[in-house]
Amino acid sequence: MASNQILDDISEKIADGLRLLGGAKQEAESQVRSIVEGALQQLDVVSDERMQVQEAMLKKSQRDMLDLVERIKTLEKQIKSLESNA
Repeated sequence: MASNQILDDISEKIADGLRLLGGAKQEAESQVRSIVEGALQQLDVVSDERMQVQEAMLKKSQRDMLDLVERIKTLEKQIKSLESNA
């Protein structure tokens, strides 16, 4: 009977220790997350979503620029044609 009490005490102490370790683990994770977030803010890192938006805007700007270049070439040809006829 005494051995059962001893085993119960030991198992209770182990369980308490594990609960403490679990809390320490959560606290450590929280601190690490805070440190990493602070470091990322100092590095001025952007999120993947924001980067994708910027890439899409850049691609659209590039397409618009190519369209404008083509329009300019067309207008230049029309001007040359009008100058030739004058």
